[in-house]
Amino acid sequence: MEALGRFRPASSEPRLHHARSMTSRRPGVDEMSRLGPAGKLWLAVQAMRALALNVVDPWGQQAFQWALDGWGIARVARRAGASAPGRELLARRPTLVLDLERLDLYPEGSFGRFLAEWFRAWRIAPFAPRRVPRSDLEYFVDRLFFTHDVWHALVGLGTDLRNELRFLAVLLSQYASGSAMVALFVGWLQLLRHEGLRAFLAMPYEAWSFFRWGRCAQDLCVVPWEALLAEPVESVRLRLLAPDRPRLGQWHTWPTPRIVLPARDEVEAGPPADAALPTT
Repeated sequence: MEALGRFRPASSEPRLHHARSMTSRRPGVDEMSRLGPAGKLWLAVQAMRALALNVVDPWGQQAFQWALDGWGIARVARRAGASAPGRELLARRPTLVLDLERLDLYPEGSFGRFLAEWFRAWRIAPFAPRRVPRSDLEYFVDRLFFTHDVWHALVGLGTDLRNELRFLAVLLSQYASGSAMVALFVGWLQLLRHEGLRAFLAMPYEAWSFFRWGRCAQDLCVVPWEALLAEPVESVRLRLLAPDRPRLGQWHTWPTPRIVLPARDEVEAGPPADAALPTT
């Protein structure tokens, strides 16, 4: 692929030798972007080792993405160049900074305020941009990585295992992601041990339902999230998402601006007594 060819090392040494000669077991993004096929295989193995120890390891997630998603994200970059919203995004290359204290300053019910509540409810911190990308491909690799949790909040799915698998199906409906395919399959196998046979058997249908729903959404890859933070969260959802979101139980319907999906232990215990559940 032409978009990926520019990142191949100039050296004529075999790619496997290049991978083995790395001085660090955790190469930086500049080094990741220059890897050939053998180097990316090595990188995927290192990323899986890191994620086996900590599934939310930022380096492991980004390395896994570089190793398996370059071809799919190159298609996103070409698709963006062929659309007006995509060309506008690439012309400006905005960086979304998710500072929770600044997001708290947005009005009640806004998308920005909802993001702050969502991150705190799931006890996770936003990823922070770390560098200036040098190409359209690098820009989308970074942007899709750093806005991963924005997509999570938008579609109303949390970060527990079952909701993560549903979310991966939505992600796959938007662009071809090798890392999401692997994570969806591995996570599905883990579901049997963590959630039981019933959840394991139900997940293929749930994932397919969310995949079909995601296919009807707008192209989330080129959304200018920075411009939407002050808008009402429900208006943002109405504009970007299909209306017939899959319903998967009482706690898996739409969260309102004030009600976010709870952590797993709260799911098992039920919603707080004063939490009014949405009816749509």
